[in-house]
Amino acid sequence: MDRQRGISGAFMGWWRPRRRRRVGWAGRATDRVATRIAEVGSRIGGGPRPDFRAKLRADLLEAHAAERRPAERPPAERPEVRRPSLLVRLRPAVVFTMLLGVMFLTGSRAYDSVPGDMLYPLKRAAEATVLRLATSDTELAKREMAAARLRAAEAATLAGAPGPGRDELITQALDDMARTTRAALSRVRPRDDKPDGEVRRFAREQRTMVEPLLPKLDRENRDKATKYLTYIDTFTSPVE
Repeated sequence: MDRQRGISGAFMGWWRPRRRRRVGWAGRATDRVATRIAEVGSRIGGGPRPDFRAKLRADLLEAHAAERRPAERPPAERPEVRRPSLLVRLRPAVVFTMLLGVMFLTGSRAYDSVPGDMLYPLKRAAEATVLRLATSDTELAKREMAAARLRAAEAATLAGAPGPGRDELITQALDDMARTTRAALSRVRPRDDKPDGEVRRFAREQRTMVEPLLPKLDRENRDKATKYLTYIDTFTSPVE
C-alpha cells in the first residue's frame, strides 16, 4: 500500500509541472492575440465614425416621431361639387334631336327633288342602294316599277314649271323612266301569255301620269312619251 502511494505521488509530481507549463503557454498566447486585436482596433478606429452615428441617431428620432404622430383626420366636410346646369346636361339630347330633324328634312327635300336640283343626286344614290338590296327578281321588278313612277312624277313636275334647260331635264326623266320600265317588265313572267294584275295596274298608272303631259312637251319629248305609252299599252289587256 505504501509502495503504491509512493508510485502515485511520484507520477503526480511528474505530471503536475507539465500541466502548469502547458497552461502558462496557452495564457501567454491568448494575451498576445488580445494585444494584437487591440493594436488593430486602435489603428482602424475605436468605433463608428461620428457622421455615421449622427445620421443613425437622426433616422431613429425621425422614425420614433412618425410612430407617435397621430393619424390625419378626414376633412369634416367634402368640397361642394357643382352640378352642370340644365342646359349643359340637355345639350347632347338637343344636338341629337336637331341632327334627326336635319336628316328628316334633307330626306324629304331629296325625295321631292327633280333633275336639276341640288339634292337630286342624293335621291338617285338612295334609289340605287335600294335596288341593289333586292333579294329576288320579283322584288327587284317591284322596286324598278316604283322608280319608274318617280321618273313620271318628275317629268310632270318639270313640265309644269317652265325654266331654263327644262326640255333637257324632261328628256333625262323620260329616258330614265323608259329604261327602268323595260327593266322591270322584263323580269316579270306573264301567266298564260297575259300580264299579271300588278303589271296591268302599273301600266294604267303610268298612262294616267304620262298622257296629260303630251301637250306640254316639245316635239322630241312628245315622241318619246308617245312611244312609251305605246309600249306599256301592251301590258294593260285584262286576263281572260
